[in-house]
Amino acid sequence: MLPDWDRCFPDCEPVGYHLRAAFAARWVRFHSLPGSKRYPENDNEYAEVLARHNVILGELAHPGEKIVLVTTGYSESPVPSRSYPGVVAFDPSAVPWRTVAMHQIEGEFTEPNYWHLFSSVWEWRPGEFDPLIRLVADDAVANVLIVAQDCRWALHPYDGGMDVIAESAEKRRSLRASHSEWLPARADGL
Repeated sequence: MLPDWDRCFPDCEPVGYHLRAAFAARWVRFHSLPGSKRYPENDNEYAEVLARHNVILGELAHPGEKIVLVTTGYSESPVPSRSYPGVVAFDPSAVPWRTVAMHQIEGEFTEPNYWHLFSSVWEWRPGEFDPLIRLVADDAVANVLIVAQDCRWALHPYDGGMDVIAESAEKRRSLRASHSEWLPARADGL
């Protein structure tokens, strides 16, 4: 589904927090709510979360552009399985793309732990991913990636914001400058 992944993101599995470390020169984080508030509590705050995600996606992809949605299921078995009913309902056509044996690449996993990545192609339009972004904002799902079909950029929404791996350091600077009020206050960008 993403044949260019290993060329564009060499030596990096499609795990959100791995991407920001491996591609720091192209990485920028945006918070979803003013004051770095993590979780929305009312309709106005949910609207702000969705608006910010759609603005950034709109600067990465054009309406109608085909992009890839990657969602993750978790298990102790290498056999792909989907974990979140809400994700299955939102994206029933997703197919297994690859499995990451997390216990082989991270010391914090002492037992077998497999992250099963499922992917599907979408024609992006503003609001297309709003139901999924709401699930992420509520910390109901994790390790979602929205990726250009040619892997020139990736967006990783998380509860509290989004990490963007821009196609270049120049694009990263442009995004940062355009949305400086959404940047974290911390010097390390987290």
